[in-house]
Amino acid sequence: MPDTIEQSETHSSWTTSLAFWLALLAAIGVYALVALSPKLLTYIQLRQDYQAKQRRLVSIEHEVEDLDQVVDSLTRDPEFVRKLASVEFGARRPGEERIPLDEHLQLSIRDNDPVFEPASDSLPWYGSVVAPFATRQQLRGTMLLAAATILVGAFMFLQPSRTAASTEITPAESGRPSVLFARYTSRGQA
Repeated sequence: MPDTIEQSETHSSWTTSLAFWLALLAAIGVYALVALSPKLLTYIQLRQDYQAKQRRLVSIEHEVEDLDQVVDSLTRDPEFVRKLASVEFGARRPGEERIPLDEHLQLSIRDNDPVFEPASDSLPWYGSVVAPFATRQQLRGTMLLAAATILVGAFMFLQPSRTAASTEITPAESGRPSVLFARYTSRGQA
């Protein structure tokens, strides 16, 4: 019989200790979410801005390469200059016949202009999850209050009892608040 009581106390002590540490981890997680969410949101927005600027930079670099080829062709190839003048300014050689085409079928040097992707203002899914915790003050206050409540509750209710003899509580004492604080006073310790 004493082995059963001892095992029950050990199991109860172990589960109480586990619940205490899990409550502390939950409080830490909630606090970290509130404390780090503004910085994380700023990082996500800066990274998105950086990626958009990188795409634009690569597109501009490709455009510069294309324009360098056009400049090279203008300086070295007189036939290219003639074709460009006929396309841009409508210049024709004597006796040249033109066939009218729809505008979308006509040759133009501007057809290869880069198409820039517009910067998207929407956040990725994880940014949308973090954004309310970074921007809404009422939610932040509520989460901090929840973390404090979890922390206080863990220290008040999830501490393992000292010993079975010192924690015996009579039914008349069970409703008193002093029973909750008895574990923190030196009066009950031997």
